[in-house]
Amino acid sequence: MIIKLSKKATKKDIEQAMLKLKKKKQSEKNASQYFGSLKRGLDGMEYQNTVRSEWS
Repeated sequence: MIIKLSKKATKKDIEQAMLKLKKKKQSEKNASQYFGSLKRGLDGMEYQNTVRSEWS
């Protein structure tokens, strides 16, 4: 997001621009809430070893 302010911007203008930026950041989704949520029923290291051993 780009917010342009003129050189003559007042303190109030700057505060409003900062509020817009804060609202934008709060509305964005955070992917960290999904880390570790995938339930597959298999060990990740075991799977990688089997897949990689196919190429050897």
